[in-house]
Amino acid sequence: MKHLNRRSILPKVVLALLVFFGITAGVQFNTGSKKEKNQFPLTLKFNLLQPLHANADEWGFVRQSATWARGNSLFMDDIIAGIQSNALLVLLASGNTITATNLRLGDGGGIFDVRLTLANSGNEFQPSSSVYTSTKIFSNYLELKVANTTDVALQFYWDDNPRLAGGDGALLIYNLARIAPSEWTAQATIESYVYMPDAVNDSTYSSLYPNQGLVQTYSWAGPLGTDSELGLHAQRGRVILEEMDNQTVFCFKTVVRLDKDANLFPTIPAFSSKALCQPGNTNDEYYKLAYSQKLTGNLNVTAKSGWEEGAVTYPATPATDTICGLTAINYGLFDMNGFVRDRVDSSAIPSDYVPATRVDGLYGRIGSTGKSGSGDGHSVKWDDTSKSTIDALDTVVNFKASEENVGSVIPVN
Repeated sequence: MKHLNRRSILPKVVLALLVFFGITAGVQFNTGSKKEKNQFPLTLKFNLLQPLHANADEWGFVRQSATWARGNSLFMDDIIAGIQSNALLVLLASGNTITATNLRLGDGGGIFDVRLTLANSGNEFQPSSSVYTSTKIFSNYLELKVANTTDVALQFYWDDNPRLAGGDGALLIYNLARIAPSEWTAQATIESYVYMPDAVNDSTYSSLYPNQGLVQTYSWAGPLGTDSELGLHAQRGRVILEEMDNQTVFCFKTVVRLDKDANLFPTIPAFSSKALCQPGNTNDEYYKLAYSQKLTGNLNVTAKSGWEEGAVTYPATPATDTICGLTAINYGLFDMNGFVRDRVDSSAIPSDYVPATRVDGLYGRIGSTGKSGSGDGHSVKWDDTSKSTIDALDTVVNFKASEENVGSVIPVN
């Protein structure tokens, strides 16, 4: 195939991934929000967890949709706020285990066996994670299992204020196909970790990153869906989101590993089961994306991306900032209405957008252990996008053994 034709295809695939992971309108994790009480003590908005699906021509989908990552944050926020607003639930579950069986939960959700424990003191929950290396202690735990099975669909560990600087944060693990089998085919195990670094007292941040805010790290292992080659073969990846500069700037980066035999272009023989980079079918491929967004005005976004075969090069070079070494589409510009244009020179980025130098710094940490290195002062390595870490996610992103019941077991049905 001629290079000209290949170059015409490459931007469409990159745009599809941009749409898949989205351009967000920011992060929210407000545990003080109020919710109305429910007859059953828990309402779950599973639709917030749905990954984005769109083709390369649907930039309007970005404009009209919340991103997957923001949905995860809002989902956790909603659980915490809903529980805190239900005084009876808090009273019963504190130091005890509330259970329910064969219970249909959530919008489009399945039927579950449910367990909930709050304010567990003296025997707190200590789940492992792909993001931290030390023991983290959580006093609250929610578990959903597919009814009458041992198949865990969701586990949520948290303390009452995940925004506490230097605290243990919150850990959510789920499987979309188990949560809503009639809606989703994603068999991946997805781990979401929310954490507030201590930018004042932790030397990891205090000198170099004093404006560090809340971070969210999303990691997955397994297919994100069976309805597209992209979902089927993007079986490992990590998304990292940061609030910066007193919540006025939002930073995003991701590395997605694509199987080397992904059949992205079934109608083009030269690309058949060879992923994107040609001649293909030699090494797995890695899609890289970073963007910074202003959270004021028109929510303007400056983005940078690249695609490599067999590597996540660090430090990045001009050659690795391209798509398979052929063409570059940097920089991309977006606003609150969606895609504006791409292939914008750094000197031509308007002044009301995040400058290229900042996006270069964000993108430049891809492929490394990033700001948190091998672990910050609390042993959290939330910023690690090295190739070895991405490749090994299938060994560390998993459900935990079901926690033991605490105190009295209180059935609600």
